Amino acid sequence: MKKYFLILSGVALASVAVAQKSKVVSAYNYNKAFTRSQKCGELKDGLEAINAAKEHEQTSAWAKTWYYRGNLYYNVIASGKDECKAMAPDALEECTDSYLKALVLNFDDPELKKLDLEKQEDVMKFFTALQNQSKVDDELYTADIMGRKFPGLAGEYANKGIGQFSAKDYKGAQESFGKSMMLSQMTGKVDTMTLYNTALASEYAEDFETAKQLYDGLIAMKYNVGDAGPDLYRSMSRIYKNEGNADKAMEYIKNGRKAYPNNNNLIVEELEDYLKNNKHEEALSSLKTAIANDPKNPVLFFAKGTVHESLKQESEAIESYNKALEIKPDYYDASFNLGAYFFNKGADKINEANKLPLSESKKYDAFKAEAKVEFEKAVPHIEKAHNLKPEDVDTGNMLIKLYTHTGQYDKVKVIKAKYK
Repeated sequence: MKKYFLILSGVALASVAVAQKSKVVSAYNYNKAFTRSQKCGELKDGLEAINAAKEHEQTSAWAKTWYYRGNLYYNVIASGKDECKAMAPDALEECTDSYLKALVLNFDDPELKKLDLEKQEDVMKFFTALQNQSKVDDELYTADIMGRKFPGLAGEYANKGIGQFSAKDYKGAQESFGKSMMLSQMTGKVDTMTLYNTALASEYAEDFETAKQLYDGLIAMKYNVGDAGPDLYRSMSRIYKNEGNADKAMEYIKNGRKAYPNNNNLIVEELEDYLKNNKHEEALSSLKTAIANDPKNPVLFFAKGTVHESLKQESEAIESYNKALEIKPDYYDASFNLGAYFFNKGADKINEANKLPLSESKKYDAFKAEAKVEFEKAVPHIEKAHNLKPEDVDTGNMLIKLYTHTGQYDKVKVIKAKYK
C-alpha cells in the first residue's frame, strides 16, 4: 500500500506540473486572442492563467512564463482602455518586473539567472554576458524586450513622473523618472531630459546627494535642452547654499558664468553675492553686462542705482532710478529710493545747520534753504510711492516729514488722519 501511495503521489505531482505548463500556453493564447479581438476579458483570463503559473516551482523558473506575463501587462497599458487598466492598476510595475526577470532567466548559465537588474553592478554583468554571447533559451525574448518594450515602458514611467511632480509627489516622481532612466539605459541610450527631471525631482524630494550627482553629470555633458544649462549651476549653488557652504555655492555660480556668460539669472546670482559682500565695483560690472542683455529690465536699473548710491555717485544713482521708473512707472521701490535719496540729502543739510553756532545765522539760513530744495525734490517721488502703497506706514511717515519741512501743513493733517 505504501508503494502504491508513492506512485499515486508522483502521478499527482506530474499532473500539477502539466497543468501549470498548460496555463503558460493558455496565457500566450489569450494574449494572442486579445490582439485580434481587443476584448479586455481575454487579458483578464490570460493574467489569471499566467499568475497561477508563476507560483509553481517549475514554471516560475521559465523565461517564457515571465515574458508572456510581461506581454499581457504590456497590452493592458497599450490598450488605452479604462476597462483593461482597471483590472490591473499596477500593470506598469508588474510588466517591468516581469520583463526584467525574463531577461535573466533566459540565460542558460545558472549564475546569470541570479542577476538582479535593479542593481547597477548586476546590470554591468548582464551586458558583459550579452557581449560575450552567453547562451540564452530564446534570443527573441531579449531582442523584443530591450528593443521594443523597454522604450515604451520608459516613456510610460516618464509620463507618470511628470504627473507625480505636478501633484508635488516629488519622491514618487524621483522613483518614476529613475525607473524611466534605467530602462532607457538598458536599451543603450541615455535620455538626458529624463536625467534632468530625475535630478530636479531628487532636489525637490530633498535627496540632495542624488541631486548633486545627477546635476554634476548633466553639467559634464553640457546639457542645455530648453536653455536649462544655466539652471544646473543655479540648482547646485542653491543646494550648497542651503547646506551652509557659501564658498561652494558661489563657485558654481562663477563656473556657470564662464559657461553661460550672458545668462541674466546667473549674473543676478553673482550680483547678489557682490552686494552682500559690499563688492560694489564688481557689482557694477555685472550689472552693465546684465543691462546690455536685458535693457528693458527695471530691476537691473534699480539695483544699479543702489550701487551708485553706495559709492556716493549722485548723478549716476539718480539717472539709474529714473531709468527704472521710465521702464516701469509704478515701480514702488524705485520711487521710494529716489525720494529717500533727496530726503536724506535734505536731512544732512538740516544736521549741518544744527551744528552751527548761533553766530552763524546766515549760514544756518542757507543750509535750511538748501535742505528745503532737496525736500521739495523728494516730495513727488514719495507721494507716488505712498499712492502705490498707501498702507505702508514708513512711506506715510516720510511724507509727513516732507510736508512739514516744505510748509504743506494741510497735507500733513490729511496723511495723519489716514493712520488714526
